[in-house]
Amino acid sequence: MKKKESFSLTFIYLLMIAGFLCGLIISRIVDLSSVTALDSLLTTVNQNSDTYAYFVSQFVIGIIFILFIFFLGTSVIGIPAIAFVLFTRGVQIGFSCVLFVATYQLKGILGILLALLPQVLLDIAAIVIVAVFSIECSTHLLYCTLNPMKMNAKDYVNRGLTHLLLAFIFVLIGSYLKSTLILKLIELFNLI
Repeated sequence: MKKKESFSLTFIYLLMIAGFLCGLIISRIVDLSSVTALDSLLTTVNQNSDTYAYFVSQFVIGIIFILFIFFLGTSVIGIPAIAFVLFTRGVQIGFSCVLFVATYQLKGILGILLALLPQVLLDIAAIVIVAVFSIECSTHLLYCTLNPMKMNAKDYVNRGLTHLLLAFIFVLIGSYLKSTLILKLIELFNLI
């Protein structure tokens, strides 16, 4: 692993962890009694779900999100924008974990492991793959604008497309699992 990739990964993980912790803190401020819709959502998701439509919607949303992060990396302003996106994703994950525990108490930890963790891991893998390249590309663009230097566009296009293809594969697998396995795990969680 290159030194730049290592720095980018550390930056991404620190942002996600900081966002997660902020999600935990924000959940203490928000009145969780007003967000009781989680229970009704989890109990009705299996009865009213069309798996193919759910798969397509998750796949399209994932691809749009990955392309958004990818194209942020092709600009000089990309690093702060990507940092904001990664931080807010961490906040969402932290808040969701607290919501599970607040709604289901000890059973909520099982809900996090069954319903939340599998889908979040694949989403984070796709995001990290694209964000590493996007941060490196944005940093290199910034360096090239400040120093008169040519950018090896062919190398960056090849690396970018490779990262994008890997992220698309993770999104495809994640979307399939969300529309099949995760729905079954939510059904199992409701039986417990």
